[in-house]
Amino acid sequence: MHPMIEVHVYGRFRELVPGSHADEDTVLKCEFVPSETFEGLINRLGVKTRDIGDCFVNGNLAKLSVVMKDEDRVGLFPFNMRLIDGGQYIKGHGCIEHDIEVDRY
Repeated sequence: MHPMIEVHVYGRFRELVPGSHADEDTVLKCEFVPSETFEGLINRLGVKTRDIGDCFVNGNLAKLSVVMKDEDRVGLFPFNMRLIDGGQYIKGHGCIEHDIEVDRY
């Protein structure tokens, strides 16, 4: 099997996959390129960094400098799609206003 990266595309990036529909998972299978960064991958796909929003590599918030690995799974979101509550927990900020205590019964 050839080394691959699986890119799940959302929002307007579905246009990268001809015939895709918003009601189904849209996945691009991309050839793995050794030493390629996340920024290099999106450039190869024809996506500009200014057009991306919060993206993920293997469930972690992606940085442009992260080096891709064979079998990585990427979530590619456009800038106009926001995470719930801005993704504050994923980004390491915690709750925006305060933490809420939950009573246990």
